[in-house]
Amino acid sequence: MPPLVSVLMSVHNGRDFLPAALDCILGQTLTDLEFIVIDDGSRDDTWELIQARAATDSRLRPARNPANLGLTRSLNRGLELARGRYLARQDVDDQSLPQRLAQQAAFLEAHPGVVLLGTWAERVDGAGRTIPGLGREPATDRAIRRKMLLANAFFHTSVMLRREILTNHGLAYDPELPFAQDYDLWSRLLLHGQGANLTQPLVRFRTHPGQISSARAVEQRRVADGVAWANLERAGLAAEFTPAQVALMRRLALETPPLTPGMRREQFAGLTRLIRLVEARDPAPDPEWERVKRQWLADARRYLFTAPHGREDLRARAAIIAADPRGALADAGAWLLRAIANRLPRRG
Repeated sequence: MPPLVSVLMSVHNGRDFLPAALDCILGQTLTDLEFIVIDDGSRDDTWELIQARAATDSRLRPARNPANLGLTRSLNRGLELARGRYLARQDVDDQSLPQRLAQQAAFLEAHPGVVLLGTWAERVDGAGRTIPGLGREPATDRAIRRKMLLANAFFHTSVMLRREILTNHGLAYDPELPFAQDYDLWSRLLLHGQGANLTQPLVRFRTHPGQISSARAVEQRRVADGVAWANLERAGLAAEFTPAQVALMRRLALETPPLTPGMRREQFAGLTRLIRLVEARDPAPDPEWERVKRQWLADARRYLFTAPHGREDLRARAAIIAADPRGALADAGAWLLRAIANRLPRRG
């Protein structure tokens, strides 16, 4: 009988994190699973470690690529091998809490219209130390779809989805995309059902210098810009923007290379226009969307509290303040409170 859940993981030279990754899935409270682990041409002893663990737990299904094929093609191989009703992802350098799969499977059983389900995440550094602040993604389908216009609304390592949706519609990771392959697949998957995120940190997401996103950030950003543009086209909003404007709007938390004052002004104008357009189509209130929107605008306004450089910079700042005086005032109050707190003597 096929398992309830198939968990997919691709590993390339991952022996440092592999034992913990294997433990966290094979130690789940949900035991009706198969764990498909693909060694993507590792040169260390990853394959030997996988085989040794498989000899003690039949739920672990090892596979080995003849050469390093990359994450996208490895995951597609895993999709072909999977037999479960639900598919879940796990990255080798991240960890899932013991109840993660059970809670996600129960949610999907209770919500048949949801085809893609993620969770919130704890953030840890390369040594496993907790980074303050949870990784939060929107919980509602409306807020997810709106965020997906500019950015991925799911932690890849946290997702669970319905395998039949992939098979019925011929969906898989795009083998031509070395990066943002999850953002692209989720965008196409959401054409066939709803998305959701559990508002619990059920995965521990690791941030460290060896990640693909750190090593080749510029190329990754370019690929993701293309996915965002495709999402705007599907939503009938692409005519309102140019691809360059979309790429600029997406650079909310990226300062390398730094944005010019004119770019910052154009970025804020684009974001406010996009928000007006999506809300004009569907004005129903959604607290989750309000949180996404506030974060976008706060990130774009963040530079208001850095030292200005010249008249053009001052004009850009004035334009942003004029476009969103309430937000700028709230930012100023928060900045002032932080400045006061930092100057107060610490007790103890």
